[in-house]
Parts: sequence; structure tokens; C-alpha cells
Amino acid sequence: VVELTQHGQELLVARGGAGGRGNKSFPALAGRPAPDTSEPGQPGELRWVILETRLLADVGFVGLPNAGKSTLLGAITAARAKVGAYAFTTVRPQLGTITFEDGSRLVTADIPGLVQGAHANKGRGNAFLRH
Repeated sequence: VVELTQHGQELLVARGGAGGRGNKSFPALAGRPAPDTSEPGQPGELRWVILETRLLADVGFVGLPNAGKSTLLGAITAARAKVGAYAFTTVRPQLGTITFEDGSRLVTADIPGLVQGAHANKGRGNAFLRH
């Protein structure tokens, strides 16, 4: 498990194979503008990886179901969170970004409604929260 937290940080998860020879190695000849010869390279490593992206919000809207969290998010950002006249319309956190005139940004999150007993899976529960 690795977490990349800095801009420009890199992680090698599989090495590529040795490259073959292609067009650059076989120059065109007069009367034959495009080469029809190539040599394949060697295979690289094969790995299955699970990647997870994470965007942390600067501000989170937390409240009861139908409190207007999604409406607020849509009013102040370009995010288009689903808005409905029923409880638990938002089932996953929704992110929106506010960009200010100086170029700085503020990431906001609409958190699904939490109710008393969410820890016991009442309502949507709290399974979407990361600890």
C-alpha cells in the first residue's frame, strides 16, 4: 500500500519490456516511402493493481437528510448533485470546486445525510466515511 501525497511523486509498479525496432530503425528508401519492416520488443512485467484516487475537501456540508446540502453545493459550485424531495437522495459524497479570482480553489463536499444511529446502519449508515 502506497500513498502518493506530493506533486510529482512517482511509483514504479511494473517495468516495461525492451523496445523493438520500428520505422526510425528502417529508413525509407527511394520508391518505398514507408518501411514495411519492424521487430517486436520484449514483454514487460504484468501486474494487477487497484488504484484509488482521493480528493480531500476543504469544507464539508454535514446535516440531516433534506437539509439543503445538495442545493447549497449546486448554488455555489458547478457541481450538479442530485436533488430530490425524499430522504437520502445523496448516497455518495459529491464534490464541487469554487475557484476565486486570484486562482485559489476551495473544494466543498456534500456529505450524505447522517441520522442518529447511522453507526448501526440506520438510514444510509456511515459506510461511506473513511477512517
